[in-house]
Amino acid sequence: MSHKHQIFRVNKIISLLTLSDIFTWGGFTVMSVLMGIYLSEKIGGDTVRIVGIGMAIYLLFRSVIQIPLGVLLDKIARDHDDIFVLFLGCVLMGTAFIFYPMIEKETTFYFLQALLGIGASMNLIAWRKLFAENLSKGTRGLSYGIYETAMGVATALLSLFGGLVAGRGNEYFNIVIIVLGVWVMLGGVWGGIIIFIKKRKSDC
Repeated sequence: MSHKHQIFRVNKIISLLTLSDIFTWGGFTVMSVLMGIYLSEKIGGDTVRIVGIGMAIYLLFRSVIQIPLGVLLDKIARDHDDIFVLFLGCVLMGTAFIFYPMIEKETTFYFLQALLGIGASMNLIAWRKLFAENLSKGTRGLSYGIYETAMGVATALLSLFGGLVAGRGNEYFNIVIIVLGVWVMLGGVWGGIIIFIKKRKSDC
């Protein structure tokens, strides 16, 4: 395989990982913006307190799992486990959002935040490991630049769409939340496609 062809292969993986993050964390960012307003409509009461506790639960679960999971992924050869964990993490995150419309008590919200934290932890460790291992020498700055630009533009468009639709009423708000959940899950599909690309740097 020529050096030029090898670069094309690696760039394709980086492109898929960028798409995966656009879907996963683009959707997550929009949901984070809408969360307080959404919960005030669903639960009422002291929304600031509920969101604060929920965010703490999310960050706690996201944090404590990352080190043991990272150690485990390092011990397993090749990258099939990384791709599977990335996919599963997106599914768990999306599932949490899809069940948001069913929230009636703050304890339900806390449970979904824990699930979201577990999924986010799996996504972050696996995605970063795959991204780092498949970067091409001489194009790393460009790869990160394209990633950040694509993420910024996509998240801005998603935020605009989510705000416009959700602002039309509570019934549309629920639709936006469910669509965001499915959107996040699709991030796992983009990451899963990597398994079909042969001779990956990470697959050794």
